[in-house]
Amino acid sequence: MLINQKIKAFTLIELLVSMALTAILVVFAFMGYNHMQKLFMDYRKQSQFISDYNRLNKAVFLISGRAKTIEKTDDQHLIFKTDSNSIELEMTIKTILLKFESHTDTFNLEIKEPKFDFLKSGDGNPSILIKKFECLVLFQSQKFHVSFHKEYDAASTLNSTLVLLPPDEQY
Repeated sequence: MLINQKIKAFTLIELLVSMALTAILVVFAFMGYNHMQKLFMDYRKQSQFISDYNRLNKAVFLISGRAKTIEKTDDQHLIFKTDSNSIELEMTIKTILLKFESHTDTFNLEIKEPKFDFLKSGDGNPSILIKKFECLVLFQSQKFHVSFHKEYDAASTLNSTLVLLPPDEQY
């Protein structure tokens, strides 16, 4: 007869301990997943910023090099003029727009402290031409610079000076 034979099984305490350990492992796994998700989102924002910043620097460098003149129309707009077309740079608080004839490039960058250095005319007064542009682009607590420097030929300088003359004195 098998009356005194023991059945092999887990005790109630062993089951509770294994369930508690499993719950702790699940909590740690969930916390790690949330942390990884947050890191991925931060990485995506940083990657987008770096991409926009590099594209803007390259575009401003190339456009300012090709432009015959660069003029400031108001506090938020620059016009890059070549022989055949003009490109407008519009600076808002959260975005920078480069407006071409066929399309517009958008850069999601927060711009601060734009500084303009104007070309001086013969009498020492500033002309409408921009010689140097600098601004800060912010990402979280970091600051990055966007700038260009433009050297003008004599014809562009003369034409910008003639525009400032009254209409009856222009040639």
